[in-house]
Amino acid sequence: MRRITYFLVVLLLLPFSLLAQEWKSFSDTSIAFTAKYPDTWVNKIKEGKRVFFTSPAENEVDSFYENVNISMSRNETYGKEILIKDAIPSVLEELANSIDDFTKETQRYFKWNGYDACELIYTGQVKGSSLQVKITQWFCFSKGRLFVATYTSLASNTIYVAPAQKILQSIRFR
Repeated sequence: MRRITYFLVVLLLLPFSLLAQEWKSFSDTSIAFTAKYPDTWVNKIKEGKRVFFTSPAENEVDSFYENVNISMSRNETYGKEILIKDAIPSVLEELANSIDDFTKETQRYFKWNGYDACELIYTGQVKGSSLQVKITQWFCFSKGRLFVATYTSLASNTIYVAPAQKILQSIRFR
């Protein structure tokens, strides 16, 4: 009975802890989006102007940092000649070929910043490693640009799902 009570208390307090956390704003004039992320996460811009928001270590032996990364590429056919629904089957094929034990968990279509988007959630093993990961990806075409936002975590870790979802929902295209 104590475990159930403890679980309910944690479940009820989790939203308050997320609200109490300080959030920073990401904005860079050369990158076509803005986002918000927890002040405990690290923000890095890597080659190709990919933006990474990386979680803090959970403890002193944590060797895998969950992260949200966002990339943008341009092609005038995005959203005009190529629609998101038409692009997803080839994305799924590519994922199945690049991730061992690829398992699609969910696929849904929604509006992201007013544009058609697709969310894919899948699990698998990173090629060349024993890491089982769970990945949530959002894909969207906007004004000749492809936005891909990816949340990567260990398949067994759910601690950063809520902050990652909040980061994804905060992304605004410019």
